[in-house]
Amino acid sequence: MTHSQTRRHVALGLRFAAVVPCLIALPLFAVAGWSLWAWGLAAVLLLANIVISFGSDWFSHGRSPVLAVGIVGLSLISRAWLTFGALFIIAWTVDRQVGVAAAAAFLVYFTVDMVARSISHVLLRPAAAPTPNPEGTA
Repeated sequence: MTHSQTRRHVALGLRFAAVVPCLIALPLFAVAGWSLWAWGLAAVLLLANIVISFGSDWFSHGRSPVLAVGIVGLSLISRAWLTFGALFIIAWTVDRQVGVAAAAAFLVYFTVDMVARSISHVLLRPAAAPTPNPEGTA
């Protein structure tokens, strides 16, 4: 079964949904007087996460469904832990305000990305074949 072009475009667009709150956050950071370095750090980490997620999707393509879900799930959890670990180290060693502000912003971006990617995967999931009726009646 192939999906319509519109459905594929919506699914692909959802993969970049987290860019929207990232762009909205820039003027909010500026108006609130928060460090633009924190915004930039969170934005760079978001872009790195998007690139890695495309890589894990590519790597899982063509694998069995269980293995593909495992690869994508492990990638999701690993990216979250590694990113927040890096932000914790930055907050601890470099600048606490930058690290905390970047972590708060990235938490929003990551949540939007996770929900949007889940919806994208559902949109592109192959339709299940109808199950036969055991009694043979309609």
